[in-house]
Amino acid sequence: MAKTDVFITYIACMGVLIRDDEKSILIDAIITPGIRPYPSITKEVLVNMIKKAPPFNKIDYILITHEHEEHFNPDFVCQVLSACPEARLIAPKTVIARIRGSRYFKKRFIMQMIGLDIAPNKMVDFTLGKFQMFFIHLPHEADMHDIQNIAFLIQLGHYRLLFTGDSATNIEVFQQAGLTQKSIDCIIAPFTFVITESGVHTMDILQPRYLIAIHFPLPQYDVNKRYQNALDIINNPLSPLPRNTFLLTESMKTVIIR
Repeated sequence: MAKTDVFITYIACMGVLIRDDEKSILIDAIITPGIRPYPSITKEVLVNMIKKAPPFNKIDYILITHEHEEHFNPDFVCQVLSACPEARLIAPKTVIARIRGSRYFKKRFIMQMIGLDIAPNKMVDFTLGKFQMFFIHLPHEADMHDIQNIAFLIQLGHYRLLFTGDSATNIEVFQQAGLTQKSIDCIIAPFTFVITESGVHTMDILQPRYLIAIHFPLPQYDVNKRYQNALDIINNPLSPLPRNTFLLTESMKTVIIR
């Protein structure tokens, strides 16, 4: 069977749309506007989600890694769920609780939602028909132990993609979760995995063919020049990062996995 390309479209902050010929998955993409210092979702993109305009004409899954505002907005999530009754939302129980508290929440959404409560560094298999995902509780960076950050390992056709959420960068958490035993084609992660020694080491061990770094601050707030730092590292001939490493900051920019 011929391989089908996978399209990864950057939305804002940590949000992406992942799709192939069969599945379309939104992750951390329905977020609160005006979150600084990060780029936020535009009104146009949000309206296109609700109107199901391309490339949002089909949304099978809405995945949310954790409860921080730059990763989801309860009111907007409810509006997208209302427009997409076929979509299934999967998120930590803390996120589900906040969605249920929205003024736009409808009782029928309960049938669309799956709440997660996973022990640290544990992996849970989710299979529906031919579609398979793994949910992994990876510790949130900056030692935020009270936050359940769920990473998603997604199988789309021949390709396996890992979305880390705001995971800590040290390789030990990936080893404990069993991720070093998985063959991963593409990793979507915060820029910290490009600019820190521990993050680069983790990517060197996991050896993805593609690395997509996101969650950069807006240029006017990037006082530590994190984007330029990341650019310098990936352009260094001695960099151990994948040749296909992308730094995404422009909304609706797409990377093709093939």
